[in-house]
Amino acid sequence: MDTGRLQKSISRVFPNKTSAIVAELFLLFFLGVIAVVIHSKLRIPMHLPGKQGLIFIALVVAGKGLSRFPYAASLICAGSTSLILTNLFGFSDPFMAVNFILLGGIMDIMFKLSEGIHNRIFSGAIAGASWMAVPLFKLITSSLFLLPMNSFSTGIAYPFITYFLFGLAGGLLGSGLLSLFVGKESR
Repeated sequence: MDTGRLQKSISRVFPNKTSAIVAELFLLFFLGVIAVVIHSKLRIPMHLPGKQGLIFIALVVAGKGLSRFPYAASLICAGSTSLILTNLFGFSDPFMAVNFILLGGIMDIMFKLSEGIHNRIFSGAIAGASWMAVPLFKLITSSLFLLPMNSFSTGIAYPFITYFLFGLAGGLLGSGLLSLFVGKESR
């Protein structure tokens, strides 16, 4: 009787590599969906541009740190974008889906370029800089299409500063939670 195969299958949650990859892809995508649901439920008019980045970026950084995929942030943001495109939650920004796709891509590129640096503060700075892509894209689209954006009602610098600070805080929170519960530095 061959017990080697049985023991090998029992010792892991997923018996083969393909199902583990599919499960991880699904979990990353689902994490993005959860991030948008949280974002929609916590819409409080506080006039602080970028405040949603605290939780959203924390989820993206933690998910990216747990994943073995170098493009995990893009997958998480793709999950967010898929739910935004359904318009179930009534977001008013017509470019919100593009914002999240850009955010994931920029974050993945920045983490890839800084490969080898495993530092929570540096991860937070990358998250803050990535989150700042949202007001930058809003500024470009509002200039090109002459769309009024509420984010810039207090000036141009204020949204960039608040987006960076909330992204930084979210990145620190996500990488801190990652190291606290998993004992792993974010990348």
